[in-house]
Amino acid sequence: MKAKKFCAILAVVLVLALIPAAALAETVSLAYSGGALNLRKGPGTGYASLGTLHDGDHITVLSYGDIWSKIKTDSGKVGYIKNLYIDDGDTNYASGTSYYSSHYTAYTTASVNFRAGASTSTASMGTLSRGTKVTVLGENGRFYLVKNSAGTQGYVSKSYISRTKPSGSSSSSSSSSSSAQTMTVTASYVNMRAGGGLSYDVVKVLPRGTVVTVVKRGNYWTRVNYKGTLGWIKNTYLK
Repeated sequence: MKAKKFCAILAVVLVLALIPAAALAETVSLAYSGGALNLRKGPGTGYASLGTLHDGDHITVLSYGDIWSKIKTDSGKVGYIKNLYIDDGDTNYASGTSYYSSHYTAYTTASVNFRAGASTSTASMGTLSRGTKVTVLGENGRFYLVKNSAGTQGYVSKSYISRTKPSGSSSSSSSSSSSAQTMTVTASYVNMRAGGGLSYDVVKVLPRGTVVTVVKRGNYWTRVNYKGTLGWIKNTYLK
């Protein structure tokens, strides 16, 4: 009797072991209110588009990253999309976001993190300086879903968003932009990352000769702004 019970348990274990890893991947929905969303070849907007996805499309998440996740579409295409467009029941991402039927303009009241999800535990995609103009798209708990001038969507704490532009922000921003330092990418293709280190996700891939605006110089990495997108580049590849 014991031998039969052992054999039955062993059979179940063997069956589970034979289930391919892909079968354990999570199938979820896409949450995107902006029309067509590009499925990228790599984890960043600098990678080529493999096609487009739309709100409500079913996707299979193959692996999660801090900002970008690797997914598979129903048609079999494999690529990357930002976590905040994945409705998987994780409140750190898009799930739980209420999208406004009408959007409005607002401003940041201080330098604030521009996050990939509606939680302080999710990765920062950079910071928005005081007085930055954004479009408010929706809300999720203590965060607003906003879009910056470059069209990038992310979450900002409600505590730092106001419909009124903070006094003095226009003059300070204009003076900083007029004296801003620019540098040039010196290598064939350089990864611009979400943080100052190789472990951070790639937010853009820049070719040789690209001119970027310096936000902050570090000993090994420099924080830069490229057409509204913030990221970090290793000093070795800047001149």
